[in-house]
Amino acid sequence: MSTQSGYGYVKGQKTIQKYTDIPIPTPGPNEVLLKVEAAGLCLSDPHTLIGGPIESKSPLPNATKFIMGHEIAGLISQVGANLANDPYYKKGGRFALTIAQACGICESCRDGYDAKCDSTTQAYGLNEDGGFQQYLLIRNLRTMLPIPEGVSYEEAAVSTDSVLTPFHAIQKVAHLLHPTTRVLVQGCGGLGFNAIQILKSYNCYIVATDVKPKLEKLALEYGANEFYTDLTKSKHEPMSFDLIFDLVGIQPTFDLSDRYIKARGKILMIGLGRSKLFIPNYKLGIREVEIIFNFGGTSAEQIECMKWVAKGLIKPNIHVADFASLPQYLEDLAKGKLTGRIVFRPSKL
Repeated sequence: MSTQSGYGYVKGQKTIQKYTDIPIPTPGPNEVLLKVEAAGLCLSDPHTLIGGPIESKSPLPNATKFIMGHEIAGLISQVGANLANDPYYKKGGRFALTIAQACGICESCRDGYDAKCDSTTQAYGLNEDGGFQQYLLIRNLRTMLPIPEGVSYEEAAVSTDSVLTPFHAIQKVAHLLHPTTRVLVQGCGGLGFNAIQILKSYNCYIVATDVKPKLEKLALEYGANEFYTDLTKSKHEPMSFDLIFDLVGIQPTFDLSDRYIKARGKILMIGLGRSKLFIPNYKLGIREVEIIFNFGGTSAEQIECMKWVAKGLIKPNIHVADFASLPQYLEDLAKGKLTGRIVFRPSKL
């Protein structure tokens, strides 16, 4: 049997582990073997190593060992016998994967919220095998979304999360985005740059912030009207923003949102920098501020994201890195040393 290598989680270990001699599976009758052409690195990866994987729903046990990597795109290498004549799953077909293993039949799935499936919490690279390997067995065919022409594997991979997550949040308030809408985007990392590009299409006024001064040039190029490392030293008055997108999710950024959001404004929490935040209930309550939490997005939104990329409306800030250097890049990401999205090509190893 042919084997492959990869990187993953092992319970009790705080660093990513390298696997060797992983058997390359043969797909069953209704399964597909995907050759992984691109796999993105996300801040959720070091969080998984520190805090553990997503809990599985009973009767499945919680994962203790699995290949990581949840931003995945690739091509079909083999198809099961029952799919041999299916034109959708033909060999060589290009697909990006949804992260969530949605069932497709529960109430949430039928309502279109397949990322919040009622039946399962299984997710590629977060509690079961993902894309940090050369080949991935696909058992749940509904997780496969075709990649449009003009979209690279790398762009398709980051569209599964880095593009999708801010896109999902922005759709919740898209009806409020107008040329006079004042929007604050906190955090110009992989998600933040994509958020700015998506917001630009709505022609609203965008102010971006980040602690790294070197990100100003890119933030302005992507569509921000202004950039600050310290908003408190700018001309902007407290309670002057209609919408605030927090792509960081730590106490200082939430405190800044509290200071700058208008009465009846909306704070959209996207970043997961901390597991808990202190929220001033009384102050925000009397101003009737809405706090909207977000996580991932739907398969329909993921398809739409790839269409935006194909049209050039979103150009993800991608850096392709050597797959063998993944542990070092993971460490650098956890320390805040990286800009944009790191993507690996496992199949090139």
